[in-house]
Amino acid sequence: MTYKFEQFNTEITNPQVEVISVSDNIQAKTCSVEILLTTDTAKFGLNLSGFTYSDSWEDADIIAWVDTELIKYEV
Repeated sequence: MTYKFEQFNTEITNPQVEVISVSDNIQAKTCSVEILLTTDTAKFGLNLSGFTYSDSWEDADIIAWVDTELIKYEV
């Protein structure tokens, strides 16, 4: 996969995606997720926001959401 983000002046090809941290707003039941995209030559840190939940969330929920969000940035 190749991704393009407006804050980076390059395309990111076949990165390893790692969730670094999750910030949970318990009252609003939303999370923002810090991820790291790593290639052979560079590392790119991103913050994705907009994850929502009803009662609780598991790590697998966050990872699935990140995968879905990244589709928006495919080129």
